[in-house]
Amino acid sequence: MSDLSDMSDREGLAAEYVLGTLPLVERLQAERLIASDAAFAALVADWQTRLAPLNEAYDDQAPSPDLLNRIEVRLFPQPAKASPRWRMPFFGALAAALAAFVLVAYWPTSPHRLITATLVGEDQPLVVAARFDPDAGQLTFTRAQGPGAGAGKDYELWVIPAGQAAVSLGVLGDSDLTVQLASLPPGTTLAVTLEQTGGSPTGVAQGPLLVATVIGG
Repeated sequence: MSDLSDMSDREGLAAEYVLGTLPLVERLQAERLIASDAAFAALVADWQTRLAPLNEAYDDQAPSPDLLNRIEVRLFPQPAKASPRWRMPFFGALAAALAAFVLVAYWPTSPHRLITATLVGEDQPLVVAARFDPDAGQLTFTRAQGPGAGAGKDYELWVIPAGQAAVSLGVLGDSDLTVQLASLPPGTTLAVTLEQTGGSPTGVAQGPLLVATVIGG
């Protein structure tokens, strides 16, 4: 939505912002407008009022205290070679970040609506946007913010269905990555680790967990 002079475009942007269906770039654009454009902020507030009844059937749910421990076990099922000193403080920080963010991951009421989520980590410049189209069976990742992985390294994407082991989806570079995925049910974890070029050769995460999110809280 590059041209926001048309009222219908502004209404649409405000409505999609409240619904949580915007890609990350457009969501950030909407947040800048809210801060700088009182009329647009009023549109957002109006849509929040209109759609508020949809939230009445749902309660906020904080992630369980052992969420990050479970992610770690499923990403790193083998004993870690590195000293745990670097991992435990990070996972504690990321747990706090996920606790604050996990409810932002968007779970639509209709099974045919796009699912959007943002993978983040505390004190991490990397931000990865995820978008799942259930009709096409496609999950698309975009490196929305942060630098490339660096020489000899790649960002590797993982999907962790609830109660199951992590499965690699490939590596993410400067371009979007789209993979075929039959479904993305609530409770699924999406994560990114830093691996050697081409990704972990073993099919099991070897490098540190950078960012993650849980679909549907």
